[in-house]
Amino acid sequence: MHRVSLGLSAIFLLIGTSFADSADDLFLQQLYPEGGKTLYCQEPFHKDSRVSVEEIYDERRLAKHFGCRSGRLCRGNKDFTEIQQDRHTRFPVTTKAELVRRRTLFGDLPANLTADTECGYKQSFQVFEPPKHAKGDIARAMLYLYDRYDLPLIGTLEMYQRWNREDPVDDEEKRRNNEIERFQGNRNPFIDDPGKADNLKGSSPLNMQFP
Repeated sequence: MHRVSLGLSAIFLLIGTSFADSADDLFLQQLYPEGGKTLYCQEPFHKDSRVSVEEIYDERRLAKHFGCRSGRLCRGNKDFTEIQQDRHTRFPVTTKAELVRRRTLFGDLPANLTADTECGYKQSFQVFEPPKHAKGDIARAMLYLYDRYDLPLIGTLEMYQRWNREDPVDDEEKRRNNEIERFQGNRNPFIDDPGKADNLKGSSPLNMQFP
């Protein structure tokens, strides 16, 4: 009986991994058909490159918001699935950056902390500070989730408002916004009107305990 359980667990794990890979491949094919650059490291990739896709609102905390013990147990929740698959909050990243960022909180770290020499991000005690060129992208994606789905922020509203101002919208964000509207049917209003971020009212951030 124990062997059967282990076998079924392995099958479900493979199915889940296959599903995730297929969703990531479709995302990259739709938004980056000729390739592009990764979010944190700005590393160029081509359409046939192997590149990871990161969800700005990590799966564990999203599942916790919906009362699930894990993302897998939340797959039957249509609201969870809609948020998880929302293209406005997914970005191509290098595998290295994905592993460093995994299960960390976005935040500001001391100026004297050494940044990664290749990508410019900082990481300390499960806090991840993205490089300046990525802060605005992350802020506008997080504020989009906060505004559209009423998700609690991971971090403070003031920080994301400041990141939004420090790293203005660029041409690549505008291109992504246009393409996402084509495939998904809606836009990120904080890219169209960054000043909208300063009109948001604060609320308590998500429980900051680490998973």
